[in-house]
Amino acid sequence: MVRARIACIACALCGVAGSSMPSLAQELSEREFVAEFPTVLSASGLRQDARETPQAITVIDHAMIKASGAREFAELFRLVPGFTVSYATYVKGLQPIVSYHGLGREFFSRLQVLIDGRSINNGTLGGVDWSEFPFAPEDVDHIEVIRGPSNATHGIGAFLATINFITKHALQERGAEASVNVGNDAIRDGSARFGDGFGQFDYRLVAGHRADGGFDNVADSRSRNYATARADWQIGPVDNLMLQLGGTDGRNDVSFRGANDPERSVGLNTAYAQLKWDRSFDADNGWYVQLYYYHFRLTDLFLPLPQPDVVPAIIDGGSASRRTDLEFQQNFSTGPNLRWVWGASVREDLTEVPLLAKSIDPLYVERLFGHVEWRATDSLLANLGAMVENNSLSGSDVAPQAALNYSFTPNQTIRFNLSRALRTPTVIENQGKFAVGPPGTPRYGPAGDLLPETILSREISYVAQWPEQHATLDLKLFDDDVNELIDLIGARNDSAAQAFPKNAVNGDSARERGIEGQYVWRPSADTMLLASVSYLRIISADLLDNYSTSAPRTSAHLLVSHRFAETWDASVNVQQQSGFRASGYSEPQRAFCRVDTRIARQFEFAGGETEIALTVQNLFDDHYTEYRHDDVAGRVVWFTVGVRLQR
Repeated sequence: MVRARIACIACALCGVAGSSMPSLAQELSEREFVAEFPTVLSASGLRQDARETPQAITVIDHAMIKASGAREFAELFRLVPGFTVSYATYVKGLQPIVSYHGLGREFFSRLQVLIDGRSINNGTLGGVDWSEFPFAPEDVDHIEVIRGPSNATHGIGAFLATINFITKHALQERGAEASVNVGNDAIRDGSARFGDGFGQFDYRLVAGHRADGGFDNVADSRSRNYATARADWQIGPVDNLMLQLGGTDGRNDVSFRGANDPERSVGLNTAYAQLKWDRSFDADNGWYVQLYYYHFRLTDLFLPLPQPDVVPAIIDGGSASRRTDLEFQQNFSTGPNLRWVWGASVREDLTEVPLLAKSIDPLYVERLFGHVEWRATDSLLANLGAMVENNSLSGSDVAPQAALNYSFTPNQTIRFNLSRALRTPTVIENQGKFAVGPPGTPRYGPAGDLLPETILSREISYVAQWPEQHATLDLKLFDDDVNELIDLIGARNDSAAQAFPKNAVNGDSARERGIEGQYVWRPSADTMLLASVSYLRIISADLLDNYSTSAPRTSAHLLVSHRFAETWDASVNVQQQSGFRASGYSEPQRAFCRVDTRIARQFEFAGGETEIALTVQNLFDDHYTEYRHDDVAGRVVWFTVGVRLQR
């Protein structure tokens, strides 16, 4: 039963209906992705459409991913209202920085990032290395983005927003496929994947390489090798077993950027394993148990720049983190108007930071969470959720959430949401204190005792659908209070502080107010338009950092794609944002308007097809800066050749 449902949905998603089910696949594709709101799981753990979720949510489906022309995952979040994407070359080389409503900096993160439900946030600094994904955009089915705190569902790391990448089921990719990207800025990408199966068992193997030269005016090249395997086994009428394995091996070159940022080469390696047993009786009743392991290692041995009367000594700026997580979740309904989900998880984080010159205690986290959806009337839906989380670093915390969704017509809904969320200090923030000494001889002090960051989020949303026009609209009005912000002591003009941050402290707050929205229109199966806008005002005393200017005041995005004559695809991507200065060791960025475009041609042959595509980012070569003044973004062009063989 489960396998048949997956097969139908897979055909609809991929646009290739099997000969035994063409009408059903076509009907599913029309119903699920054109006439209705997307169905999501990440918002509450329950299967809900976007009108019924407790918070605003954006779904980036596979058609949008392809039309965007993005070769990096970070680029996809330019499509999401309220998100900002920048690039910085600092310490670890060229690194994408993704933030929601500002407050983001180079290494720290206030976002929760998941791949198929497993967290990939770094255990040492809490952030995500956006270059370390062990697959390509082609392997992603869709992305669910919760635009707001979601501690009640995803734990304390889900502070400002949550991103969940849903990769394709192994059944969706039967056959062999290979693709190559070649372009300026030393772009050299290649990937290969193979999928097959027998009986009730399906599998997919993926391997690839990504490389580019970074910014033109600095030496910040990157290279990555990656490999992943996924197997899906339908072991009974209601039971499915999923196994994923993979990892990355890469290197970043870091150019000379000043007295405390010497030239060096940084190695980055990851590995993961995930095992999930899912028992699904129907859409509202079932449970799963999941175990995953994630490992991240940064290798960074370098000599500081020569100083008078100082004998240089090798500095180990590397780190390592290992995470093991066990989670259980059960969904059930107690009638047509009441659905529940509850679950629990335990996690162990082990971290190593040689620069601290001391051992770091393991971090243990236990979490209990639950959510109830009550349909009080045909028009009124209530969502209530809460999480209790205890960790060995900062103790126990509670994060509640409540939302009311009122549908005053069948296709128009107003949502009221109130939630409280927390972000506990990372291991480095709370256990590591740096004091500054001569290069090569840093001194160390005792650990701090930080409070969790907190946010009280208030949201009023309007969600509408026009079935005749195949269009949806989502507008969100928000007012968020963020307190006990954690940052590093040390002014930007303190060069020693930049090399060795002294300590992390609480001590600032920010109030974030604004409005954002997204509009999706699919007048036909061949045409799509996605538009998003955002207005954000941050009010802060800026005691520790420039929080008040850490995000653009205004931003807008437009993506238009069309398929011509069944063999040509074309899309245009336009992004505009006002000037701002990001948190951390950044510099002011001016306003810019950037245009990307992609055009592709498909050629069919017996047993498969070939696609040739040209992608141009920053079409008009507007030389705007990214994060720092010497990180200048110019035009990037690459060709893609892909071949797919069907089975």
